[in-house]
Amino acid sequence: MERHVEWFREQVIFLTGGTGNLGVCLLYKLTLQLPTKKIFLLCRGSVQRALDKLEAAMAEQFDDVLDSHRVQFMVGDTSKPGLGLKPSDLRQLQQEVTVVINAAADISLQQPLHLSIQPNCIAHLQLLTLLREFNRLTSFLHVSSTSVNSFLPDGIIEERIYPLCDEDPDPEKVLSQILSTGQSAYTDNFIAPYALCKHLAERLILKQADLPFNTLIVRPSLIGPAIRDPYPFYGNDEGMPLQSAIYNLATDPDYGLDELGKGINLDAVFDEIPVDLVTSTCLAHLAAGSVGIVQAAGSLYVAATTGEITTTMIQGAAPTGIEKVRRGEIRQSQNLAPMFFQVARKYMRNWDIRCDRSEHLKEHTGVLGLSLDGHDPNAFMKHRWQNVCNSVFGSSSA
Repeated sequence: MERHVEWFREQVIFLTGGTGNLGVCLLYKLTLQLPTKKIFLLCRGSVQRALDKLEAAMAEQFDDVLDSHRVQFMVGDTSKPGLGLKPSDLRQLQQEVTVVINAAADISLQQPLHLSIQPNCIAHLQLLTLLREFNRLTSFLHVSSTSVNSFLPDGIIEERIYPLCDEDPDPEKVLSQILSTGQSAYTDNFIAPYALCKHLAERLILKQADLPFNTLIVRPSLIGPAIRDPYPFYGNDEGMPLQSAIYNLATDPDYGLDELGKGINLDAVFDEIPVDLVTSTCLAHLAAGSVGIVQAAGSLYVAATTGEITTTMIQGAAPTGIEKVRRGEIRQSQNLAPMFFQVARKYMRNWDIRCDRSEHLKEHTGVLGLSLDGHDPNAFMKHRWQNVCNSVFGSSSA
């Protein structure tokens, strides 16, 4: 893997979504673990806003990232023409960037289709058009999601495109209908409108066969807390769907931990992968020159069923806390439990998400490897869910 690590020494990388859960981990590895020549980070709103988010996400590593003197912040917006960049900034990107990592997205499960289509499809296509004018660009990495295939029945899901139905409608026509009506006949087949938008983005990106650079799409499954980098348990709840769902369902008296088995398949694998393993997968395939679709799912780590997670939380929760939930004394500020329950019902399926293109990385240690050497997944998960229980219910008296 040393050759792949050295590959980064000559790379100038433009990173979007760099203050999100995955983006922060990418930035950390690119600046402090890899010899990356330079990183341009797109900031929405202001540089100070980006700095505040980065410091909140990795307080102990923040100064080291800045002191690397390899990060240049640029104010812009992926939803605007020319990324909303100053002309001088755009020219600099066009002249210097060799790799683009597009980790920007709006992962809201509540957002309706007509609002989700812009950040999760249109913005990616506009970026791709702009990248044709990047003179030195050799590789484009687009971060997608395994939810793009959530319309499929139970079974094996390989690293490829699947048609929406037997007739397989033209994705451009599906997109056109959404833009003109705000609706699609396929929306309800997915776990959320977000997933349909990401599906269309994949189809339309790969349809552009004349792109003058390599195109790689990485599909993470649900992203969980880091096992190592930037530090163990790194990650915010907003960027970790499983944790958000647990918080909201466990604290709602109409659902609660002891009600989750009603209507949800407790034997189904809740496919989740630590954020730093997703990051290593992305960067390893970039350095290897991979193109097409790569999946980064739970099979690259360990799989846990919904029932196992629920049992672990019940065992770790204080009995008085569970009773408070049943009496309606513990609630989140927003009542999102019904939404999360419906999403969970759609997501709790017997899918086997294959990650064949990355299996070899499990044999390698280091920044680009996926080896679990020295890591105890069972102890990690027990500690994780105990922390969640303490946060939601209070410490266990056991």
